[in-house]
Amino acid sequence: MALKVVVIGGVAAGATVAAKVRRMDENAEITLIEKNGYISFANCGMPYYIGDIIKSRNSLLFHNEKSFKKRFNVDVHTKTEVFKIDPVNKVVYAKKNNNDLVQFSYDKLAICNGAKTFLPPIKGLNAINYWTLRSIEDMDGIKQFIVENKPTSAAIIGGGYIGIETAEALHNCGLKVSIVEALPNILPTFSPEISQKIYDAMISSNIEILCKTKVVEVSPEGDKTKIITENGKEIYVDMLIVSTGVKPDTSIAETAGIKIGELGGVEVNEFMETSIKDIYAAGDLVEKVDLVTGKKILAPLAGPANREGRVAGSNIAGFKKHYKGTLRTAIVSFGKACCAQTGISYEEAIRSGYDAGVIYTEDPNHVEYYPGARYIFLKLIYDKKSGRILGAQASGEEGVERRIDIIASAIYGKLTVYDLEDIDFCYSPPFGAAKDPVNIAGYVASNILRNEAISVTPEQFLELFEQKDIQILDVRTRIEFKSYRVKGAINIYLNDLRESLEQIRRDLPVYIYCAVGYRGYIASKMLNNLGFKAYNVLGGIEAIRRFAKIKLKEVIDGSNS
Repeated sequence: MALKVVVIGGVAAGATVAAKVRRMDENAEITLIEKNGYISFANCGMPYYIGDIIKSRNSLLFHNEKSFKKRFNVDVHTKTEVFKIDPVNKVVYAKKNNNDLVQFSYDKLAICNGAKTFLPPIKGLNAINYWTLRSIEDMDGIKQFIVENKPTSAAIIGGGYIGIETAEALHNCGLKVSIVEALPNILPTFSPEISQKIYDAMISSNIEILCKTKVVEVSPEGDKTKIITENGKEIYVDMLIVSTGVKPDTSIAETAGIKIGELGGVEVNEFMETSIKDIYAAGDLVEKVDLVTGKKILAPLAGPANREGRVAGSNIAGFKKHYKGTLRTAIVSFGKACCAQTGISYEEAIRSGYDAGVIYTEDPNHVEYYPGARYIFLKLIYDKKSGRILGAQASGEEGVERRIDIIASAIYGKLTVYDLEDIDFCYSPPFGAAKDPVNIAGYVASNILRNEAISVTPEQFLELFEQKDIQILDVRTRIEFKSYRVKGAINIYLNDLRESLEQIRRDLPVYIYCAVGYRGYIASKMLNNLGFKAYNVLGGIEAIRRFAKIKLKEVIDGSNS
């Protein structure tokens, strides 16, 4: 007797479940139910279609009912919304968009209806026309409004991944864009010193960014939308996008009595099984395991959703497969500026009980003498006891994704910072350097753990900056020093340092910086070997500038301050 499988929800998780079951079992009777009109599409590509970077709408649509049926022999019901699951009788109840009630019996069920937009308590929101960006229908609505109404301004509530990408799309359409973010920084899953790259790129493109700002009320004002913030600021725009994050849509699962975890997502085991026999779940609605900490997390990302769907489909078809967890590896961009991350942050590492260390490096994506080199600012988090890599974040313009992907692989393989020193990477002037930025991050962290280098982070330096019993030494060239420098620093070029020791007091600690950290490291080694107490500032003056901007500390003099 053929196995009857019902899948609720399409896109990344649901369509993957259905396709995987079919590949494993040609005789199974598979039904896929989707409340929207599209079952398999590139939701991550939607902002780029709105912004006219992707020209063809059809390129975002992987399958429709007919093509999915033809390739995978799956019965697809779009515009059909499930409202109840009866796990005792193994029946799913749904309503079509013409209000017809239908039901589907199953032997195995997969719930993959994803997440829903979290809407903050904003007065008047339900009384105005606004958009979210979760579905093809949402995308079409935004695109159609722009084409037909020729708006000149837009506001986006929320500065996360989708908010940033949508801002770029609307900017590309010629709109004046404002982002209103309640938290202190845009891209709040990133450290501020990393997301600063995109922030600066957006400001340079005349995007208005209002952080630490909550929207309390919206209302129609003629043909405009009026936005009022908690500090009384009024913003008038032609269109409003709400991009305030998502939360697991557990409403269908709850009708079956499925256990919901502490974080608000469906609880599943490593086989993607829920608390009720023969019911599986995958995608944005489920809680996942963080591969570094082992703790439950929410991670609404396409990669984990696809892999979970594959695991669920295999197990539904009777082939044991388990899902280990996720590193939440992700990337976001605005123009040429991008930020990427993997693993856990320094703050998460501390909360999880690690004796965590952090280092900063800034190195070119390929050899500096080859035209077009672009610097990558890299933050590496590691465990001081074992050297195990815990996480990384990076920003730049080119090569950022490659370095974070490498470190994601290293974390997955439980490698240490010592391993990063020795990994061979492709080297040719147009593509890389003999010492890749990942190698250099390994060198810096390993030197610290071996006590071969004495250093401070930019944050620590800023805390020490105003103390009178320290010395600050700039070992860049005189030309670099004249351009911009840390206030109060003396300048001795690295190559002249041995002949200029009389300018440095031996009774005070000396904090050394260069541009990005390497020359400062050499100088600190030299001075410590000569009996001074010298510290290298990790990441150099470029890292100091980032943190000074975030902490609103005026520590830089010069034209580039």
